[in-house]
Amino acid sequence: MTRRLDAEVRKQSTMLRLLILAAACLVATGGADLLFAQGVGLTLTVAAVDGTGAAIPGARVVLTGPAPRDATTRDDGTIRLIRLRPGTYRLRVEHAAYVTLEREVTLRAGQSQTVQVTLTEAAPPPPPEPVEPEAPAPDETAAAPAGDPRAVLITEFIEKNFIGRDPRREDELGCTASARTRLIQLREALPEESRPDADEVIYVIAGEGTMRLGNRDIALESSLVAVVPRGTVRSITRKGRNPLIVLSVVSGPSCTAR
Repeated sequence: MTRRLDAEVRKQSTMLRLLILAAACLVATGGADLLFAQGVGLTLTVAAVDGTGAAIPGARVVLTGPAPRDATTRDDGTIRLIRLRPGTYRLRVEHAAYVTLEREVTLRAGQSQTVQVTLTEAAPPPPPEPVEPEAPAPDETAAAPAGDPRAVLITEFIEKNFIGRDPRREDELGCTASARTRLIQLREALPEESRPDADEVIYVIAGEGTMRLGNRDIALESSLVAVVPRGTVRSITRKGRNPLIVLSVVSGPSCTAR
């Protein structure tokens, strides 16, 4: 009899320990929320309307607090936020066409709520500022001095300003608001050059040579005229023992504005 009684006591003690352990596990895994079952499952219905009472679909509803939510109103302007906990929340309702509204909402255990939010229509964006047309670029030709008129006898000028043994000599013969005239004497090659904003006319006075004009080679001799449009690459190479003498007229940018 005594043995049976001891066994029964041990059995009851074991069951009590198991119940205590199960309760501890329930609390540790969040099962303690069952103690507040009357507050779990609250519903907040938000209705977004405009100043006339018309529904506003597509409004974003953001709820921050014990159970955050983020949703969008349906076609009837309402949205149901479910499974909320009791407590104080911050409700934010926003729409691109309306002024954003924020307010506090308090949910109490066992009491679901419906909140109507009236949004004010946002002011239309200001019209874009008129764009002032850009002022035209100043006409350097019109602003530049006209230049001094000159007349030069080429043969006499060359006699007084001959290149001698120098590899290269350039003399300016005239300068106007839209052109520059130079006398160029060469013993060495004139490297490749391209003017994006000016045209050039070259007249051969004396000597021989070759001009690379774009992708062509042109033989230079006395009395030849070559026209070099703007943007065209050109170079000049002397041939023979005598210097190559050419007259260069560059038209385009002013040389009197310097």
